[in-house]
Amino acid sequence: MTIKQQNVQSDINLSEKQPKSINDRQSMMLKMVTSYSIFLFIILVLFSYLYFSDAKNARSQYQWQVKATFMSNAKLFEKDLDIMDAYCRQLLQNNAFRKLAKITEDNPMFFDLGNSVATTMATDVYPEALLPMSDIYCYLPHSEYVLSPNCFIHKVRYYNWIKDYPADMYEQYSEMLANPSYYNRFIPMDELMPTSGKRYYMYLIDMNALYYLDIDAVACFILAEDELSSLFECMDADAPYRYLSISASQHDSILSLSTPESANFESLTVAESLDSMVNFLNSVEMSMDIYTSTDTGYVYLYTYPSFASAANNAPPQILYAALFMATLIGGLIIIFWLSKRNIRPILELDQQLQVTELEKSHLQEVMDSQRPIIFNSYVRQFLKGMIVSQEEASYAKKFLGLADESLVFNGLYVVAYNSADQHAASSEPRTPEECNTIILDALRQFTDETLYYFSPSDRVYAIIVVGKADDEKDLIIKTNEMVVKMHHYLLDTYGIWLFAGIGKTTDDILNVWESYQQAMEAVNYTSKNYFFFPYEFIQKDSSAFYYPTELSTKLIHFISTGNTSQVMELFNLIHQENIEERSLPIHMVQFLLSDIRNTLLKARFALPQGTPKEVIQNLDECFAEHVSFKLCEDIALKLCTLFTIKSDDTDLISLIEKYILDNYADPSMGLNKISDEFQISESYFSHLFKEKKGVNFSTYLESIRLNEASRLIRETDISLNELYLSVGYNNANSFRRAFKKIYGMTPSAMRDAKSPLAGG
Repeated sequence: MTIKQQNVQSDINLSEKQPKSINDRQSMMLKMVTSYSIFLFIILVLFSYLYFSDAKNARSQYQWQVKATFMSNAKLFEKDLDIMDAYCRQLLQNNAFRKLAKITEDNPMFFDLGNSVATTMATDVYPEALLPMSDIYCYLPHSEYVLSPNCFIHKVRYYNWIKDYPADMYEQYSEMLANPSYYNRFIPMDELMPTSGKRYYMYLIDMNALYYLDIDAVACFILAEDELSSLFECMDADAPYRYLSISASQHDSILSLSTPESANFESLTVAESLDSMVNFLNSVEMSMDIYTSTDTGYVYLYTYPSFASAANNAPPQILYAALFMATLIGGLIIIFWLSKRNIRPILELDQQLQVTELEKSHLQEVMDSQRPIIFNSYVRQFLKGMIVSQEEASYAKKFLGLADESLVFNGLYVVAYNSADQHAASSEPRTPEECNTIILDALRQFTDETLYYFSPSDRVYAIIVVGKADDEKDLIIKTNEMVVKMHHYLLDTYGIWLFAGIGKTTDDILNVWESYQQAMEAVNYTSKNYFFFPYEFIQKDSSAFYYPTELSTKLIHFISTGNTSQVMELFNLIHQENIEERSLPIHMVQFLLSDIRNTLLKARFALPQGTPKEVIQNLDECFAEHVSFKLCEDIALKLCTLFTIKSDDTDLISLIEKYILDNYADPSMGLNKISDEFQISESYFSHLFKEKKGVNFSTYLESIRLNEASRLIRETDISLNELYLSVGYNNANSFRRAFKKIYGMTPSAMRDAKSPLAGG
């Protein structure tokens, strides 16, 4: 009997059994629905009885639990305030700090003393470990300087350069620091940080009130609203109309937290809130309560979900256990009966799952083979400053295993060459490949952890040195010891000399390009006796400015990619190297600014097409002004914004989708094709496509090809031998297998079903 005859016979047998099968299925479904309805009715009756009997007790328990939880949160908040006071008192014990608060920049010791105290603050991680704090600094009114763990700088430069606050808010900012009415309360920073994605508060402490001597200083703590809200569970819920007000008295609020829906609560006093909002809160299923701290006398006014809407007004847990067990037993019975009739689809699904697992295993093997290339590519992009977006940076750090925020980084630049000394163990010529293998083996041998490197050229190696923040001071020393051991090993064993330069330590891997740039500078100072040279040891020459070609290239790259933060970081580096450390004469500063202006002109003429003429005209007027460091910085940020706007208007995934639709018939279409076409790494594109579209790229491409194949079968008379080629498949068997997995039939079966004779 042929296969066609067997299929016909199977159809006949199926048609004979169909009436009986339908009756059995209907009978079973009727019994299942009836039994399930009775079972559900019994559960609902039991649930109603237990719920109404325990509702009163649950309501009182809920209110007591909310009150107790809030009291605990309030104590935690007040403890944080005590920690801030304790930190200020600890800082006041520093003789250098007290002396710095009383002198001005005319004093010869002023800057050395300020930098010394800033270093002391940087090493004190006590407040950062215990407080929900984003930043901390001290304002010294006597000298108009700001002292922070990161810098010691005049208030105007701190405001404009470090914080980049709006220029029109400077007077109000100064008023906050000088007016005692702003002290010991949380001041919203919405107007100072209008573009920030988060909301922040400023908490000021008059340090003069904490010490028996006159100390003219104000401590400023910057705290994020979401971190403050996380201290109070009443603010950490999904329901709207959340509100919390903390007052030192009935009419003096020191902190208000609220959701956008309840922002109007902030303008009301405690008494007015209770009288005017009770009806409104009832309508949105919210309740309000007041708590007065016995320790500080603070009055807390807060809202919380009413008992009717809260999740914990449910019946006792024993009822849930009973309902769970009952539902489980009923579900097992239903699954047992349904499994007998649906075992075949499950087996087919299992077979498909096995095929999928094999494909996944193959894909994993391919990814593992490409992992070293991707690994070195990400290291190169970090050291070259080519990572643009935070999203790609986060993915790259996770891929490299550097997502830990407590890590610090150095750029290490290593140069090696064969020695001609006769005492070397081996003086025979080696190929570049042999030399590269020897040096890489030595690097892996003497590096304690993972080796993060790429090779810019033969016998040159750029390395990211990774360490913990606690070991930051010893990181360069440890690296020095490692390089010395490796140098002696290579020299004694292979006759290879090793020279290395290392840059300054940074706690942000996005800024490791600075350390790498410094390492390349430092390696120029190495010699036979000093084959390891840190950048910090370089004696800065005030007769020459620091602006190498690499910085000019990086500035254009950062501007064209819209990377504002890295543009600011690069300008800070230029200013530190030339203005703060070298103290260049005026004519050298003019030469430096001229070179920076020329770099910016290159970026200006690379602006995207379609940039408004009036914007370009305004930009050209800026170029015509008297050149200054601040003007160059402003022009760079404007250019950065123009490139960012153009970048935002271009949806990368939409462009790739259009490219796929236009080229799906190309058999070479794949991740590597997309990577080459759009200049994006394969791993990052795969991750981004899955996140934006919800499916893998391969699944998406296969769906488009098979949909087109189905359309061609239904609407054209294309030959089946030509069909798989026309939609981008190289192999007919793989095409038929994929087609049947999606449509449940082969292409020929779909063609037969299309035929008018198929119905006969």
